[in-house]
Amino acid sequence: MTSVRALVDDDWPAVLRIYAEGIATGNATFETEVPRREVLDARWLPGQRWVADIAGVVVGWAAASPVSTRSCYAGVAETSVYVATQFQGRGVGRVLLQQQVAAADEAGLWTLQTSIFPENIPSLELHYAAGFRLVGVRERIAQHHGVWRDTVLIERRRPQ
Repeated sequence: MTSVRALVDDDWPAVLRIYAEGIATGNATFETEVPRREVLDARWLPGQRWVADIAGVVVGWAAASPVSTRSCYAGVAETSVYVATQFQGRGVGRVLLQQQVAAADEAGLWTLQTSIFPENIPSLELHYAAGFRLVGVRERIAQHHGVWRDTVLIERRRPQ
């Protein structure tokens, strides 16, 4: 059974390993190397960092980052969800995203957004099932390994 809990210091090695697995797919992020723990720790919002655990093993993580330093955007966050390769397709991403959405609503975040490569169909389906909606496709938004890539921008608004 998958449980979700707040990320703690001992979880970082697993979080970084899972991030590396996502980077290796070529369809999870524009990152080409795993950022250092200190970089992620500074980037991610406190209280918006989760890990999925199965029998004491961290098998996925989710985190949210502010989209801007401007105070008017304080309730808007960019989300990330990563699941270890061997645990994909088992509902781990679903429970992580459910926790992330519930915690964001409780914390007063009014918009969660993310950009997903159009080739990453499982991630798009996961987010649509969690109430995210299509904003648009950002064509040729950035290069990844020297190739221009599109991303699908999706968002979820907290119910009024």
